[in-house]
Amino acid sequence: MARVCILGYDGLEHTLVETLGLRSLMQREHGRVRVPIAGGIDDPSTPIVWTSFITGQPPSVHGVDMPQVWDGPIDGLRSFLRRHRTLYGIAKRLRLGYRVRGRMGVEPKFPSRKNIRCDTIFDVVKPSIAISVPVYNEDLHRSYPVGEVFKARQDPAFRREYEARVRSIFQREVEELFDALGREWKVLMIHLHITDLLGHVYWGAEKLALLYEEMDLLTGRVKERLSPRDLVLIISDHGMGRYGHTPYGFYSLSMELGLRDPDITDFFQIIKAVAEGEE
Repeated sequence: MARVCILGYDGLEHTLVETLGLRSLMQREHGRVRVPIAGGIDDPSTPIVWTSFITGQPPSVHGVDMPQVWDGPIDGLRSFLRRHRTLYGIAKRLRLGYRVRGRMGVEPKFPSRKNIRCDTIFDVVKPSIAISVPVYNEDLHRSYPVGEVFKARQDPAFRREYEARVRSIFQREVEELFDALGREWKVLMIHLHITDLLGHVYWGAEKLALLYEEMDLLTGRVKERLSPRDLVLIISDHGMGRYGHTPYGFYSLSMELGLRDPDITDFFQIIKAVAEGEE
């Protein structure tokens, strides 16, 4: 029976993959993938998009429809306001969020598994292994320096420290991945944040091209450990540009399925069907 190995490269930009001609990342079928833009923001948000991927549902169903949550009853009102731009704009101008937070004494947090309202692919297909998957696994933002991207871009001295921290976490994740490859699983997914965190810092520089080539080599090493019958799915939650995220992701499949302009939620049923022997 075929298994499904998912390599989630956060912020991987498909035009750069194609420009560099990265053969391990560009498999038999590849292209852009539509991703949800929700939460009252203008570009894709990592927690929202990855939750849509692992559940096969839009934010309105899986419940992670904001980049950050307060873990309180007022989150429902916040979701309502964010879905209505006029009301949300008024609330922002009045700084209502800061006022309410101050009164309630709450601090926003990134969503966690308890905020997901439906089954994930890891709940449906057993045995499954999830490594560093946003929202589903531990709060990655406690370990990753996601709030320090701007400082790393502006401060060369801090940039070295920042990259060292990102790479230390990345190395641990890769070690965990190769250990997991030797265990029993039907679905194995790893999320790698390094392409986003260093992509924002090194966009337009040769160092980013070298990073993409490194990810291409890593992908090749993973595929060497798999059976030819296994499906390898490479996926990103958004792309990358000079001014931030692009409003689409990247997908790549080791077998041709003839997808045309897929939505990131479409892969849930594909993964389930392959892992359960339905295709």
